[in-house]
Amino acid sequence: MKCREFVYAKETAPEFTKEEYEAFLLHYQKSILVSLRKRKLLDHSQYERCTEEIEKQYSMKKAGYQT
Repeated sequence: MKCREFVYAKETAPEFTKEEYEAFLLHYQKSILVSLRKRKLLDHSQYERCTEEIEKQYSMKKAGYQT
């Protein structure tokens, strides 16, 4: 697989704090679950369980625990 490099054009790339980065990852993971559900690859209970698990991991990291 070819390695790709992406360049942020015209201005410097914004700096993210740790909290912003973690929130972005949480929403990114949730969007993947929504996509899987829309394509009927997850049913409602699977979607809910995965969402709960992702939020639990996020809250544990926020509290200072490592998973």
